[in-house]
Amino acid sequence: MPKFIITTGTPGSGKSTILKQISDVKIVSLADEMLSVAQKGSNGLTDRDKLRSLSDEEIVKIRAAALRHINSMRDNSIIDTHASVKKGTRYVPGLTMDGLGSLNRVEAIIYIDATADEIINRRKKDKTRVREEESKGEIEEQRIVNISLISAFAFSLSIPIYIVDNKEGKVDFAVAEVKRIAKEVFGK
Repeated sequence: MPKFIITTGTPGSGKSTILKQISDVKIVSLADEMLSVAQKGSNGLTDRDKLRSLSDEEIVKIRAAALRHINSMRDNSIIDTHASVKKGTRYVPGLTMDGLGSLNRVEAIIYIDATADEIINRRKKDKTRVREEESKGEIEEQRIVNISLISAFAFSLSIPIYIVDNKEGKVDFAVAEVKRIAKEVFGK
């Protein structure tokens, strides 16, 4: 039975950049899986950043189908996702306790972290994504919400949280740390 590591981080923390450099473990993007489900339905979405525009009910259904697909996979995998998604002035869970419970063996959570200033600078440079411009205070708020959510998940599932600090210009160190954690968790 495969084991899973959930990996989250505030948008702009460098999570996707780090995970693209992990080649010895399967990486599964929950957003990409959700987009695939949405494209098969009547939504007609072609951009994963547009998933936020769907109703909460649509997101719950699409996420559940995507998680069922992920759970059917046979490989140990790192699941790339968000702890929360900001919609206007509110936060909605990127994952839920039910969603995590639908996965057979979540063994750990990795939170990719960076300072608010680093996140602001990375977002400005990233022309591949559509992101709102947010203040340092708003990003700090997101970090607090995300860490609070993953703490609740870890407590409920009785699994560890690993926080990987992705300092500007030090991505190699963050990649090495994620690889070390995966080896520790998966036993490879």
